[in-house]
Amino acid sequence: MGVQPAESSTAATLLRTVGKRRWFRHGNKKSPYTRLQRGETLAAYLFLTPYLLVLFVFFAIVSIYGVGLSLFTVDIGFTPPQFVGFHNYQILFQQLFTNPSFSPFWISIANIIKFTVIVVSAQTVLALVLALLLQTLVRGKGVFRTIFYIPAITSSVATSLIFLWLYNPEGLINYLLSLIHIPGPDWLNDPFWALPSLMMLNIWSTAAAFMIYFLAALQDLPREILEAAEVDGANRFQVFWHVTVPLLRPTTFLVVALGTIGAFQMFDQAKFMTDGGPLNSTLTPMLEIYKAAFNDSRFGSAAAMSVILFLIIFVVTILQRRFIDTSIQG
Repeated sequence: MGVQPAESSTAATLLRTVGKRRWFRHGNKKSPYTRLQRGETLAAYLFLTPYLLVLFVFFAIVSIYGVGLSLFTVDIGFTPPQFVGFHNYQILFQQLFTNPSFSPFWISIANIIKFTVIVVSAQTVLALVLALLLQTLVRGKGVFRTIFYIPAITSSVATSLIFLWLYNPEGLINYLLSLIHIPGPDWLNDPFWALPSLMMLNIWSTAAAFMIYFLAALQDLPREILEAAEVDGANRFQVFWHVTVPLLRPTTFLVVALGTIGAFQMFDQAKFMTDGGPLNSTLTPMLEIYKAAFNDSRFGSAAAMSVILFLIIFVVTILQRRFIDTSIQG
């Protein structure tokens, strides 16, 4: 243990000596390799420039404008904007601390938290299961990969229309339930079943995309570690639970974080299938922001809701990063 600092010091001395010799050898002249690196870096930034411009215009500027808009009372096209400071935020937090059950925004926050917890957990597990199935397939892997991935590339409006038919009281799901003498509910018009119906739709449509993440991670696992565990006498479940799952921690965090961000921003299905009903049981923050801005012309209040939603997503993602260990040692 005592030799390592001496070796490190010797290595550092050698590196400094080599660096000095190269500097004296080349003087102030830059090597061709350095010029090549600078040229490649410049070319990379030139290729990235169109994307960076779009990102700056449609994300950075719009985000700053939205924060500023939340400090005004704005009904675009009717009266001049009026600066009100944090009044829009004050109203929202007064609703939270007085009677949140009568505030559509905080009802939507409660709905989306339940939605996110169930959907993200289920879609992560399902995505991993699908990836493991594809990993173990010997024949037809490409065919099954395409079949599993179809929901991820299908338009959300198209899937909403398909599930509207499936969830119809006389649709396929209730017909199949009637075959085993189970009365099917009115899925989208029952406050108890409406939100779970949207959950099942989102789990089915998003798990396929995250399956690709897990499949790529599984194919990149070091085979020697898995083989060493098998040599030590571990069965398949032990190898999976004690070796594979820990090695997948970085990918798991990525899937959970992306799934959480997407779930908090759920809008399409709630808008096209239920419009937030019945009795606000499927109202989501994005849908409430849309209604406040474009139905009620309360753009300042809608911007304040957007800022609060961003802060909630940001804090949840930081907590996930804090509690999901992405290290793969041990």
